[in-house]
Amino acid sequence: MATARSAVTVTPWSNQHLVVYHGTLDTHAASILGGINLAHSRAHTDFGRGFYTTTVERQARAWAWSLAQRSPGTAPAVVRFAVDRDQLAALDCVCFVRGSFDADDFWGLVYRCRTLGQDHARVMNAGWYDMVVGPVAASWRQRLLVYDADQIGFCTPRAITLLNSSNPSRLP
Repeated sequence: MATARSAVTVTPWSNQHLVVYHGTLDTHAASILGGINLAHSRAHTDFGRGFYTTTVERQARAWAWSLAQRSPGTAPAVVRFAVDRDQLAALDCVCFVRGSFDADDFWGLVYRCRTLGQDHARVMNAGWYDMVVGPVAASWRQRLLVYDADQIGFCTPRAITLLNSSNPSRLP
């Protein structure tokens, strides 16, 4: 017996911009739109100091909501960036596809950045990758991930310049 299949609509590939989101507070959104400043980033995060984004809008909204819950008198805000992929390809990047328990390279970097607050241990670029892409650690000591979540850390002035020039906008 034949079964009916619904048609799946696929957007044709055109090397379109990569859209990423940053969850924040309303009190910080205007500053971000005016230009990201790495000096405001924190060390001891998954990929070290940097400006963190995600390709998942609902993840950014959830993060913004969580921040607002801890900061009375504020409201959640999400900033959207549309980054040119050709310009993105010029950055020095390290990507982690898996974050399973045995992905020692991923967990090694997370341990280094979270525990020691250090750079990425590169010989060049002052020790940093411009950009780090990977899963989100939920509990790094137990090597657990946040399901269906990703993060892109923009870690150097060169990476931040690209983000600042990528037509950021605040979402409603």
